[in-house]
Amino acid sequence: MELKAKVWLERRGRFVLGDGGVALLELVDRTGSIQEAARRLGWSYRHTWGYLKNLEEASRRRFVARRRGGAAGGGAELTPAGRDFVRRYRAFRGALDCLLRTWNRRVAA
Repeated sequence: MELKAKVWLERRGRFVLGDGGVALLELVDRTGSIQEAARRLGWSYRHTWGYLKNLEEASRRRFVARRRGGAAGGGAELTPAGRDFVRRYRAFRGALDCLLRTWNRRVAA
């Protein structure tokens, strides 16, 4: 037997973000591209845009700064609020995972 946990954020009962969304934010920041982040996650570009729009509307803050494409090229990066959120989420998730590992070792013993 093993204890597991799934984590997601909701606002007024509506899904806002889960582990996949945090991975998306990290990839956008790492690659500088929403399209490339979507490709690496196996998400459609349309789904990714909808996900980001829902996240930013629900949280009432901008997580991704976008630059339009064209001759100069486009791009994207996390805003300071986006980076802070990812940092805090990862710290929370790390603490939860540590707690789960501890629990599971005790149950297995």
